[in-house]
Amino acid sequence: MALAEIYRTPLTGLLFGQSLIERPLTEQQDPLLLPSLLKQTGTKVMLLSGDGAAATDSELFFLSGTQYQAKESERQVYLGRAAGIDYVLAIVEADDYKDSGLGSWMTLREGFAMLCELHAELFVEAQAIANWIRSEKFCPRCGSPVAAATFGWGQRCVNNDHELFPRTDPAIIASVIDSQDRLLLGSNATFKKRMYSVLAGFVEAGESLESAVRREIFEESGVRIGEVAYRGSQPWPLPRSLMLGFAAEAVSEQLVPDGAEIMDLRWFTRAELREALESGTIEIPRGVSIAHALIRTWYGEPLPEALNK
Repeated sequence: MALAEIYRTPLTGLLFGQSLIERPLTEQQDPLLLPSLLKQTGTKVMLLSGDGAAATDSELFFLSGTQYQAKESERQVYLGRAAGIDYVLAIVEADDYKDSGLGSWMTLREGFAMLCELHAELFVEAQAIANWIRSEKFCPRCGSPVAAATFGWGQRCVNNDHELFPRTDPAIIASVIDSQDRLLLGSNATFKKRMYSVLAGFVEAGESLESAVRREIFEESGVRIGEVAYRGSQPWPLPRSLMLGFAAEAVSEQLVPDGAEIMDLRWFTRAELREALESGTIEIPRGVSIAHALIRTWYGEPLPEALNK
């Protein structure tokens, strides 16, 4: 059985699938850009700490460029321009702003559920670059400290001038469909009880995306994969992944959970999935995730909620 045409079409409506932000040209060097932007009232400065982004109710909180007073310990990154407004990220410590009246700190997972598309995209971009800056503090060649470069998007060794740039970890995620048009869902050891999702895993060194799909699915479930079709991608900076979505044709059906990552596996018809969701027997990823999009496009309509909430 080859994959049906519907499983080979691009996913539509993925959050972060179409960027609203014109990002800076990080190949260019302009040491005056950030200082210049931070002198302008029209610049919006986003504050991001280890507790999340500064927020008020369901919106991100911004300081103007002239309101923001940078502390020596803080790093700034030019996020880009949207609708004529320049956005700058300030990576801060939450304790330094506890009496500032900014509202509260919103986590990225909370932001997915309530922010508008532009603010959600700004948050994802900011979280991704901040995760990298916090983790890459020393030169891998000599161990010397690194300093900010290229509007905050790069770092440079203070000793040997070696340049560092953000790392992204590619990961595949796939809706596996068998000859009876059933969908494979699994329960990961890290999931909360009753949570099932499509299978996913990181791409290994020297491996193509299609090979990663076949290897990961077989390792986690024992299912052999035939045709593989790319569906779309989504940045997922938890901490620094790029999720690459696929549909995959199952050419075997026997399920063998690996027992380490995957604790249980099930094939679902649409009727079986509907019954399980409505009864609350299982849960699936919701909201903006590409996992939900892959399940929803297989199901063919909005997915039911539990009736016994």
